[in-house]
Amino acid sequence: MTSAASPKAGCEWYAAMCGWSLSTGNVMVEGTSDAAYFALAARLHRAQTGASLLGTDLSIFAAGLEEEGGTFGVSERFPTLFNLASLDQDPNGRRRFRVIALLDDDTMGRSAVNLIAGGHRQIREYESTFRLRRVMPRRTDSVRALASLTETANAVFGRLECTIEDMLSDELCARFIASRPDAVNRPALTVATGTHRYWTPSGKRMLRQFAEEQATIDDVHPMVDALRSLRSYVGLPPDGVEP
Repeated sequence: MTSAASPKAGCEWYAAMCGWSLSTGNVMVEGTSDAAYFALAARLHRAQTGASLLGTDLSIFAAGLEEEGGTFGVSERFPTLFNLASLDQDPNGRRRFRVIALLDDDTMGRSAVNLIAGGHRQIREYESTFRLRRVMPRRTDSVRALASLTETANAVFGRLECTIEDMLSDELCARFIASRPDAVNRPALTVATGTHRYWTPSGKRMLRQFAEEQATIDDVHPMVDALRSLRSYVGLPPDGVEP
């Protein structure tokens, strides 16, 4: 993994300025909770299988902290990172860093995906930007094919929003809410097998701590599947790096 302590230029310099650690494949997410949940899923998966999905050849990092992150942070910072990565090549003319962005599949995330693509001719959804979906198929031969597979696989959920907390098991969320009913501020919405819960800001923080302490691999299977797909989107083996 490239060290941010001694940047050279281009991608490495920009990453150092933003506090990011670059690897061969890179995923910019909205916030630190997104990165932390994926790290949790990767740790639990590695403990069970020995395979590394994250940290060896894949880096997932937040666009920024607090107000510097979110959809606005991704919208502002990802195009710059993408442009620099396009120019940063090895002696054989191959890109040294493959970068994509992952946003929530909610109103703000959907708008940001369109905004980014509208302002950059080379950035397209299902190629360089993605929305977090309950089912994320692996990379295919074309952007159009991946878009079709993704939309078909998620059609059963309609317009139900999807954020990283929605990728936790219902059982884990139910146990947490039973202990902290004030963590949500309105009833959850369920469509087919998908559920979207409305967490308060403090509820989100407490849920993340609860998951860190209580989650097992059975509670994060959707995140593990998403990690495999994200790896495929940046050209890495979906099943990770074996020990």
